[in-house]
Amino acid sequence: MKERVVIVAGSPSSASRSAIVAGAFAAELERAGLTPLVWSLGDFDPADVLFGRAAAPALARFVEEARSAAAIVLATPVYKAAYTGALKAIVDVIPPDALVGRPAVGIATARLPAHRVEVDRAFRALFTFFEARPLDTLFLVDAELKVADGAHAFAPEAEQRVRNSARALAAAAKDKIGAS
Repeated sequence: MKERVVIVAGSPSSASRSAIVAGAFAAELERAGLTPLVWSLGDFDPADVLFGRAAAPALARFVEEARSAAAIVLATPVYKAAYTGALKAIVDVIPPDALVGRPAVGIATARLPAHRVEVDRAFRALFTFFEARPLDTLFLVDAELKVADGAHAFAPEAEQRVRNSARALAAAAKDKIGAS
């Protein structure tokens, strides 16, 4: 059985740039021999998320998958120099000890390159709280991903960064698995 990686797409739009990057990241993980388990905001009842109902069926499945995954990836558009509040609300149901020692990657898309430092800091603080092992944040500015009529295209450098980030997470996840 392939090891699993939980990916959470934290944009309110399923067609957002961050969701597209998360999908490309998931495809790279599959090529590396891992099984991505992709969750999006639409997979949860908003009231369950807002009120932190961890026993609700979808949230309970998500928490169990996060607990047993080899790694976690959180993808978001940048809102106010950090991840979305909806993504934070979903992450809030994960128990504090669920991600200890697991590699973790934050993915962020933003209009402005100036957001890179703050969103990286926010992801690192979040992953540190969980005692996860944060890897470098994958950050893309909107101009690096063209989206039109349901199709998308990455700038070559951005596509390579997605590939490199996914490969780094796959290697770290496999190292974690081997050390267990």
